[in-house]
Amino acid sequence: MKSYKNINDPQRSFVAPFVDKHSRKNEFFAQIDDYIDWNPINVKLKLIYTKGLTDRGAKAYSPLLLFKMHLISKWYKLSDTQTETMVYDSISAIRFCGLTLEDSVPGHSTLSRFKKELKDHGALKGLEKDVDNQLKAHQIKVKSGKGRVDAKLRKLY
Repeated sequence: MKSYKNINDPQRSFVAPFVDKHSRKNEFFAQIDDYIDWNPINVKLKLIYTKGLTDRGAKAYSPLLLFKMHLISKWYKLSDTQTETMVYDSISAIRFCGLTLEDSVPGHSTLSRFKKELKDHGALKGLEKDVDNQLKAHQIKVKSGKGRVDAKLRKLY
């Protein structure tokens, strides 16, 4: 069975420590990663999005990577094209998605097809709710923003 491209590459680049240092400045994505257990979400995603799990064809992007890009799109109210650009541009977003600077970022059409497949299976809202429920368990809610600066975590009361 093949693995996904760009994910869990044991050989990180020489710039990885510098990326880690600089991406810590944006706490939003690091906080999300601290609060969310991605394993159960990843299991559900792999049941629905089976691309890349056969030995035939090119490696596909991880469904968890694509789902995290969808969350970025949702939280920042971005189009798929804008989301692709943000992940290319933001060290914090690159890191949140599990990518390195050397990795290719999924294109907007790949992200769009991924979201359509999840919607067609009736799974997108449920997966979003899983994320929201985990955050709620920590008394956290993501307040969506219209720009990269506006999305924030806030405590629920």
